[in-house]
Amino acid sequence: MSHLQTKIFARVAALVLLILLGAYVLVPAESFSGTTLLALVGVSLLSAYVLARGLARMLLAPFEELETFSSEVAGAQRERRLHWAFGDERDRTAIAVNRLADQLWRDIDEAQHKAQNLGALMAGIAEGVLLVDQGQRVTLVNQGFRELFGIWGDIEGRSVLEVLRIPEIHDVLQAAQMETLRDPVIRDIQIRTQTDRTLLVHAARFPEEGPSAGTLVVFHDVSELRRVDQMRRDFVANASHELRTPLTSIQGFAETLAAGGLDEDTVDRCTETILRNVIRMRNLIDDLMDISKIENREDNAERTVVDIAHLSQELVADQKKRLESAELTAEIRPGSQANAWCNQNAVTQVLENLLTNAIRYTDTGGHITISIEPATDHLKVCVADTGIGIPKDALDRIFERFYRVDAARSRAVGSTGLGLSIVKHLVQAMSGTITVESEETVGSCFTLTLPLPLPDPLEPNSA
Repeated sequence: MSHLQTKIFARVAALVLLILLGAYVLVPAESFSGTTLLALVGVSLLSAYVLARGLARMLLAPFEELETFSSEVAGAQRERRLHWAFGDERDRTAIAVNRLADQLWRDIDEAQHKAQNLGALMAGIAEGVLLVDQGQRVTLVNQGFRELFGIWGDIEGRSVLEVLRIPEIHDVLQAAQMETLRDPVIRDIQIRTQTDRTLLVHAARFPEEGPSAGTLVVFHDVSELRRVDQMRRDFVANASHELRTPLTSIQGFAETLAAGGLDEDTVDRCTETILRNVIRMRNLIDDLMDISKIENREDNAERTVVDIAHLSQELVADQKKRLESAELTAEIRPGSQANAWCNQNAVTQVLENLLTNAIRYTDTGGHITISIEPATDHLKVCVADTGIGIPKDALDRIFERFYRVDAARSRAVGSTGLGLSIVKHLVQAMSGTITVESEETVGSCFTLTLPLPLPDPLEPNSA
């Protein structure tokens, strides 16, 4: 028997036996024989047993169906419902249970919909998102976080310090979880992996009111923005310095002229100095505008087939007087193929700048060579000289704006410090590259690569 059947049987049997005992006490003894009494007890117990089983079955049947119903609902049988028609309170119970099942599935659907929206939102956020509990254990991260820190394993439940091993982030979380702080904590953090990066960390505890349940942290990789900001600040500082120097000279000599009482030679010298510094300022401004155009892609849009050998010959011919004045020689070594796919004006400016630098920094009696060699998928052009060379520690910075190896000599020969930066930008805009090899007192060689022209499909040998 089940536990419920045993309970019912015990109670019914006790009641029957109690009735029999009362009857035995009230009815004269001679009316009962021992056999009769035993028979009545046996019949009573058997009746109690049958009655207990019947009552238990009647009472348990709804509960057994309710248990089966609960298991089926938990097993994702959405349409399962109770259909009771007992005509009593059990029908109201069935209605209430069915409503509970309807509400449960509505809540499940809403939760799944929110989870899908949250998953899509987290996946669509490029920034790294980290959610931690009050004990700084990881609750949730997005794909951006994993890509930012290179973490791909299961990290939920682990401490942030164990996962990232960056004390600065631990400090940000500690600050964000302070009970007296309601505003988010925003800081720049430097992290060093394969490359140094700057992260803007935004940490806010939640909820805003009441005890803290955790902290939401968003990581923005602002390395490029900070680098550009630093470059902009350096550029403004350098440009201001470069403009201030000639302006100071112009102002000084202009004030000297304004004072009057000067002889003709002094006036001529002051005028020449002012004119020289005005030209220097104009060249500097022209170079700044060139860089601005290149960065805004206002130049080099149109590309054509350019004969680099012929262009080099024209540039050398244009510099003939300067070469003779400096007692330098120049030669061009064209290869079997000298055509490149590039912008005519841009490549002219590049070669002119490299040739001018070679003349400026090569002492009397030196030699300049422009060699042109075709490669597999590009044309290699080398401008080499036997000049003063470049120190090894300066080779990595030679293409930076306003960087000069020998500032005094550069200013003396009229360099603005922007020429090689312009060259690098122009070459990259034409899908090329530029490198430099140099040795002090031996000379330098600037090598640039340019795309080869596309084969003409109409030519029989174009393949």
